[in-house]
Amino acid sequence: MILQSADLSPNQKAAIEEILGRQLLDREAVSVHTVSFPSAADRQAATENLREFLLDTKRQIPNCSEEELEDAITEAMRSVRPSYQPIR
Repeated sequence: MILQSADLSPNQKAAIEEILGRQLLDREAVSVHTVSFPSAADRQAATENLREFLLDTKRQIPNCSEEELEDAITEAMRSVRPSYQPIR
């Protein structure tokens, strides 16, 4: 949601200025977003699903070494998160 600061009510403007720690200019726009984070149970389920998927992939590629599989995973992670560093 994007709102022009000039269109905000005084209470809305005051609340946003409190959060920002500064006054809003009339020519500024305010963007409001919400973010949902997965629960610990959801993250655990995703981890288990990934492990099962990787084990299944390993079974389908019998000549693939653990190192090659780890390298492929690292390459995939870096393609979406360039600063990714594996934990070893």
